[in-house]
Amino acid sequence: MSFTLNEESPRFYGRRKGRRISESGILALKKGSKLIIEFENFFETFFIDKKKIILEIGFGDGENLVNSAKKNPDTFFLGADPFLNTTVKCIKQILKSNLKNIKIWPDDVRKIIKLFPSSSISEIKILFPDPWPKVKHQKRRLIQDDFINNISIILKKKGTVTIGTDHKILKSWVLEKFQASSNFEWQVENSKDWKTRPKELFVTKYEKKSLKEKRKPSWFIFKKK
Repeated sequence: MSFTLNEESPRFYGRRKGRRISESGILALKKGSKLIIEFENFFETFFIDKKKIILEIGFGDGENLVNSAKKNPDTFFLGADPFLNTTVKCIKQILKSNLKNIKIWPDDVRKIIKLFPSSSISEIKILFPDPWPKVKHQKRRLIQDDFINNISIILKKKGTVTIGTDHKILKSWVLEKFQASSNFEWQVENSKDWKTRPKELFVTKYEKKSLKEKRKPSWFIFKKK
């Protein structure tokens, strides 16, 4: 995959590739090449004739993305994740299940967010994003004012953003940022609403680890006005 960076392209922090990709992983990347969205023909390969699209940002090993696609064959899913190792794991699952309603963007979603047609996405899922807890690293967090403005443009009216996090600092950050936006409304009536995982989401490897280490996840849903 190739694309041209410009001055507005976001800087990615951290390693995009971890341990060495196995031979089976390399083979999966080759077999699953049609699952990968190219920057140059992003619109043509994904948005034509799609009635409902769900965007998952940071899909990790793909547990929620793949299971959601299995359960909802008439919905199209776009997963965005910059880490090659987890992308390989996800593609293996997609190929194994022979799913036809998923596409993958194997890079930072902010590089393509302005390519989405306005009001084209029904739902956005962001499960356990990197909290970047240090004050000096706040600007590295995905949830920023400009990011919220951008997703408000691509979301349909009454479309939702669901965010899951187990980090205290990020919980406060997410609420502060979204409640400062005039485009979104927090969907909450009582504490159960943010302490309980939404029923449409599947348990992920990271959530299991979080619970094992006694960190309680919170779940926030914001609806576009």
